[in-house]
Amino acid sequence: MKKRLVALAVLLGMSGILSGCSNFIRTYEETENKVVRETIGTKYDVRFTPDPPVAPEFTATAMRVEKQQVRKYQVLVSGEVVTSYEGWRESYEIPCGILLLPVSICSHVISVVTFGVYPFSVSGAINDLSFTGMNPCLNWESDERIEKVVKTSDERLVDNVQEDKITPLANVPVAVSSGDKTKKYITDKFGLFKLSLVGLNPAESIFNTDREFQFRVSDDSQVTRKLVITREFAGKLLRARMFIIRYETLPSGKSLVQTVKKLEELHFNDLAFALEKRELAKRKNDKVFMKDFNDATLE
Repeated sequence: MKKRLVALAVLLGMSGILSGCSNFIRTYEETENKVVRETIGTKYDVRFTPDPPVAPEFTATAMRVEKQQVRKYQVLVSGEVVTSYEGWRESYEIPCGILLLPVSICSHVISVVTFGVYPFSVSGAINDLSFTGMNPCLNWESDERIEKVVKTSDERLVDNVQEDKITPLANVPVAVSSGDKTKKYITDKFGLFKLSLVGLNPAESIFNTDREFQFRVSDDSQVTRKLVITREFAGKLLRARMFIIRYETLPSGKSLVQTVKKLEELHFNDLAFALEKRELAKRKNDKVFMKDFNDATLE
């Protein structure tokens, strides 16, 4: 019979440890913001600044655009702040609770004898620690282990809009077509690629008098973006190409200065500087060319 009682006590103790409850600390109410995003469509796009471009060479960005339905809610949450129960902690809390029991009794006696000079609040705190520690279904409260338990949640819709989520596409191919000419580019890690309408290297230039450019991103067979440049801009590109070809046919220092000035008059400053820099580096040891260039610069 005695063994059965001991086994029953052990069983009850173990069941208590395994089915303990959390320490209630306080209730709380707070307002949270909740955002729900739903993708309703996706497409590729190519963008450049300014649009349309005004320079013979410019940087473009290939991107994925996701059209999203964005719903914003204001959520009123109420619940309890508790210290969660962990059964393994009873292995040290129960012995500590038993040891604190005589300390608690002595503490109360001292508080009574000193008529409260030794605070009753201290005695009460020790008493709580002792009985909580001896309770196999309850842990000591801990600020480090507190957690919030949501009891009710009430949400209210405050905004419902559509937004574009833009993601630059890194290391993807972009095909650019103009008339019967097509060139392929690969974007960098930021989704950027440099497009040359008219440059110093004709093989890298895409412009061939056609004013419409078509962009296709990745393996998309559909035209991602169309760019139509103005007749005025197309004329400036043609003149820039003519100036460069004319110079390369009969290069001289004076001709270089004149070509650079003509390109700058078209507001193609970067192209003008690139031409001047390339030619001066190539012909820096040509004394006749350099003298001709310096004399023309001073005119």
